[in-house]
Amino acid sequence: MSLRIRLSEPTEQIAEGLMNQKASPTATIKSLKLHPSVFENDDLRDLTPEEMDQVAFDEPEIRLRGYGDEVRHRAPDGKRFTVRDLIAAIEATELKTRHQSEWFEGIDTHHTFFEGIRQQEDGSWKIRWGS
Repeated sequence: MSLRIRLSEPTEQIAEGLMNQKASPTATIKSLKLHPSVFENDDLRDLTPEEMDQVAFDEPEIRLRGYGDEVRHRAPDGKRFTVRDLIAAIEATELKTRHQSEWFEGIDTHHTFFEGIRQQEDGSWKIRWGS
């Protein structure tokens, strides 16, 4: 899965000869979306509606942390998070806190490949992003 971030300004090339892009220090996040896909048979495919409806986290609340502050989420049904619910919670966390990240003096728009969540000693869950 990858996080698609739309900024108030276009990204800039980090260095000539590299494809890597960076956000301007003055850019702000306009929107972001986590595209639900999985790597299968040497290719990416979208998750099916049935996969999106499977239980992903069997607790009524989750505390997520990306590159910024912790954000607390309640399960929409008050019991558990489906894959769809968890994706929405991750998007909400990133929308609220991604601006706290810094990569080449701007918002980190490079580390956007979702690598999972890992529980921390304090019980919160760290969102892991790769490039």
